[in-house]
Amino acid sequence: MAGVAQEKEWKIALHFDPNISWMKPNDKNIESGSNKMKFGFGIMIDKMFTDNYAFGTGFNIIRTGGELSYFYTGGYKKEGATSNTEIVAERMRTYNLQYIEIPLTLKLRTNEIGYITYWAQMGIGLGFNIKAQADDETTYRLEKVVIADDPSTPDVDEASTTWENATIKQSSVEEVDIKDDIGVFRTSLIIGAGIEYNLSGDASILAGITFNNGFNNILTSEGVLKTEAGNPDIFNRVPQKFELNSINNFLSLNIGFLF
Repeated sequence: MAGVAQEKEWKIALHFDPNISWMKPNDKNIESGSNKMKFGFGIMIDKMFTDNYAFGTGFNIIRTGGELSYFYTGGYKKEGATSNTEIVAERMRTYNLQYIEIPLTLKLRTNEIGYITYWAQMGIGLGFNIKAQADDETTYRLEKVVIADDPSTPDVDEASTTWENATIKQSSVEEVDIKDDIGVFRTSLIIGAGIEYNLSGDASILAGITFNNGFNNILTSEGVLKTEAGNPDIFNRVPQKFELNSINNFLSLNIGFLF
């Protein structure tokens, strides 16, 4: 069986990859939440250079995500109002993201020992976002109130504003399209190891574990800074904003059929 494997220049596998994924914020104004169970699948293609070394690539569909909590500015329309009221709220967002990924890795393989070949790989992943949705739990903290300086001239241009406790408290929505809040690209470090169990000839069962560590910030929207007391930072009646920043990681179990 080992002789047949050595003569084969290309190895192709179909694989299914359940994973545990999470968001890792790079800013103290963002808090991470719980890990999420997701899954992916794809095609693995190995170009063998020698019996023990290969260039690994393929085509993966990755479903990943996680939770983040942060303050943000938005708006809601009060009953009977003609325009939105500006608010500062705390959002707990559960990300449900989907990527096409092309892995580029170096793969090391042992000779077949009994019926088992051991392998390890390292490289990078080039991901392209194809779907981005979220489930949001929102707690409203402050709302903007306009106070006219002179009741006889209630022109907004001459008015001052203040922030008061919000009259609406909470809301929740599911499967919100957040594609505008997610960057197109996701690059990552791929580290994996596993085994191939030979069934017959070129056919083998594949099993392994892969850690996929995101390199770049995948978020594109803004949040509101927190004070040391954990409240929204309002300076000169203006919410102080910052760029949201977080990477996405996941640990996957790889199960497949190699032929």
